[in-house]
Amino acid sequence: MNQIFQMPDFEALKVLQLYIKHHIEGVMIGVHQSPKTGFGIEFKEYRNYVPGDSLKQLDWKYFARTDHYMIKEAEMEKQHDFIFVLDKSLSMNFEMADASKFNWSRTIIAALAFLANNQHDKYFIYNQENPATDFETFLYRLIQLNPDEETSIKDLNPIQQIRNKSTVFIFTDGYSEEAEFHTLLKNWAVGSEEVLLVHLLFENEEQLDFKGQYFTFKDLEGKGSVQVNTQEGLKDYQNKIKSWKSSIQKACAKNGIAYWQLNGREPIQKAIFELLNHFNHSWA
Repeated sequence: MNQIFQMPDFEALKVLQLYIKHHIEGVMIGVHQSPKTGFGIEFKEYRNYVPGDSLKQLDWKYFARTDHYMIKEAEMEKQHDFIFVLDKSLSMNFEMADASKFNWSRTIIAALAFLANNQHDKYFIYNQENPATDFETFLYRLIQLNPDEETSIKDLNPIQQIRNKSTVFIFTDGYSEEAEFHTLLKNWAVGSEEVLLVHLLFENEEQLDFKGQYFTFKDLEGKGSVQVNTQEGLKDYQNKIKSWKSSIQKACAKNGIAYWQLNGREPIQKAIFELLNHFNHSWA
């Protein structure tokens, strides 16, 4: 995954488009089985065809399977905004299996934007000046984004309430002052209709699964380093990170925000499917 974003911008754009299209095609078969797609359309029920009904509403796939005419009823198009809130702090450079948290975030954002674009929904990255008006430009500008040491969690707060029906995806590892992070969640919950936190907490950092005993851990945000005996401190570390993760989950539940952890272990296609499935079930 990192290799895509290390290419020159225009090469990366072409490869990312193919990469996303390839994986999305495999995902959508399962997603379309849900009664709520989550991307602009809701299907309520079917009914028998009667003379005078528009042929455009016929479910031809159902007819091919059953030789019976059925009308897809209550198909409602809605104006919808998909807002991607992307944490650009330096801790998002953390990697597992040659893929950083930031690049995982960019790849999944690209996949969600691809789906939104196909359904003619509006989508944009929050706090990005002059939002792109087409998918290719959106991807190009997404590729150009990089973690920034000047970024603060406070910069991700909504300035005002979102007027249109909106779904917000917050991509972050959650490494910030607890009060500031909980304020961020609360503000987005108040400012928009649906919010899903994509918590980038990789399996190797959650389990501290390192072969060996002594390791030097460097703060990716430039605040020094520390040498750790991973065997002696393992249990204490795992208990603390479990408690920290639990506090984030509770804050999400309190504010009506769906929580989903990206552990960096699953293949990209499976991760996208699980995210969409979790999204659909959260607001079904």
